[in-house]
Amino acid sequence: MLIMRYLTLKIRLLALLLLSGTCAAAQPTPAELAAHPERSAGIYHSYEYLPGPDVPIPAGYEPFYISHYGRHGSRYHSKEKAYAQPLDVLRRAAEAGKLTPKGQEVLAKAEALAEDARLRYGDLSPRGVAEHRGIAERMYAAWPGVFSTDGGRVCRVESRSTLVPRCILSMAAFNERLKELNPAISTTRDASGRYLDYMARGNSQALAREAIAAVADSLSRARLNPDRLVRSLVTDSRVVADPLELMQDLFLLAGIVQDVSHLGIEPFYDIFTDEELYSLWECENALRYMQMGPSARFGGPIVADAGALLRNIVETADKVVRGESGLSASLRFGHDTCITPMLALLGVEGASTRVESLDDIAAAWNAQTVTPMGTNIQFVFFRNPATGDVRVRVLHNERDARLPISGGPYYPWAELKEYCESLYG
Repeated sequence: MLIMRYLTLKIRLLALLLLSGTCAAAQPTPAELAAHPERSAGIYHSYEYLPGPDVPIPAGYEPFYISHYGRHGSRYHSKEKAYAQPLDVLRRAAEAGKLTPKGQEVLAKAEALAEDARLRYGDLSPRGVAEHRGIAERMYAAWPGVFSTDGGRVCRVESRSTLVPRCILSMAAFNERLKELNPAISTTRDASGRYLDYMARGNSQALAREAIAAVADSLSRARLNPDRLVRSLVTDSRVVADPLELMQDLFLLAGIVQDVSHLGIEPFYDIFTDEELYSLWECENALRYMQMGPSARFGGPIVADAGALLRNIVETADKVVRGESGLSASLRFGHDTCITPMLALLGVEGASTRVESLDDIAAAWNAQTVTPMGTNIQFVFFRNPATGDVRVRVLHNERDARLPISGGPYYPWAELKEYCESLYG
C-alpha cells in the first residue's frame, strides 16, 4: 500500500508539472526528509540561506531602492500548551513508572524546552535575531550602492513592524546590523496600529479557521498511526489518553528545537520512522497550505487579503521611482500569515499553484521553502541613468522569484507595476 501511495503521488506530481508552469515546489521524499528532518518542521523551519545563481545586473543599471517584507525570525512556540500538553503526558507516564529509556530521554528534552520557553511564548529567539542580522548583512553586501553615503549621499531607511514583540525585535536586529555596517544611514522605526490594515491583514483566514481545522483533522486521522511511536515511549499504552495528539504534539516540539539552538539540545526526530516523519510533515504542510496558501477550497479570499500589502509596496515604490520620495529602503516586519498569501497573489513560482485534492498539495507547495522563519521578499530597483529606465529584481528568501510575466529576473518596472495593479485593483 505504501509503495502504491508514493507511486500515485509521483504520478500526480508529473501531472501538476505538465498542467502548471508556475509549480517549482520539489516534493520531498521520505528519505530526503529523513536526511534533513529539520525541514519537516514547515513554518517552524529556521531560516536556511541557500544562495541562488549569480545573475549580472544589466549593463548601465544601478540599484537605488529596496522594498521588503520579512516574517519575524525563529521564535518559541506561541502557546504554552505546545510545551505543556506533551510534557504532561510524559510526566504522568514517568510517575507511573511506565516510560521506556527512549521515553525518559524525550521527557528530559521536553522539560528543558518547556523551562526555557516559560513566559516567552511567541518571543523571538537568539537564532531569530541572528537570522535577521544575516539577511541585513547580505542585503547590504549585495547592493552597497543603495546603502552608500559616500560623497554626502543621504541614505534613508524607513522600517515598520506589527505590534507583536517578535516582529519589533526582528526589525531592531535588522536595523542594528545596517547601522553597524554604515553608521551614517538614517533610519526610522515604527510599530503602530495605523499600518496593520496592510501589515497584518488576515480576516479571511480567521473566518475559515474552523472549516480548515476539520479538514486537517480528517487528513491526520487517515494518514497517521501513532501506535508504534507510543510503544517506543511507554511500556503501557493505557497511560496515553490520546495517542494521535501526543504524536502530533511531539512532532511540533521536535520542530521547535532548531529555533532555540542556543540551548544545545539534540533534536529528537529519531523517535519517528522515515514514513511517520513524512506523513506528519504532509499533514502539517496541508494545514498551512489551506490556512495561508492558494488552495482551491479556501485560498481565494485568503490570497486576496494580501492585496493591501502589495498595494502599499507598489505605491510606496512608485513615489521613489518618480522622485517624490527620497527613501533608499522600505523595510516591513510581520508574519507568515501576510507574506505567504502575497507570494501566492504575486504568482511566485512554487508558492502559487492552486490545487483542490489534499493528495496534490505536497507536490505543489512546501511550507519549509515558501514560508520558513525569517521568510522575506525583496523588490530591488535599478535605474539606467542614461535612459531613465527602471528594472526590478524580485527575490524570495534571497533567490530570484519567477513571476508569470516576461522580462525576468530584471522586470521592467512599468510592466511589473501594471501586473501588480491588476492583482489588487
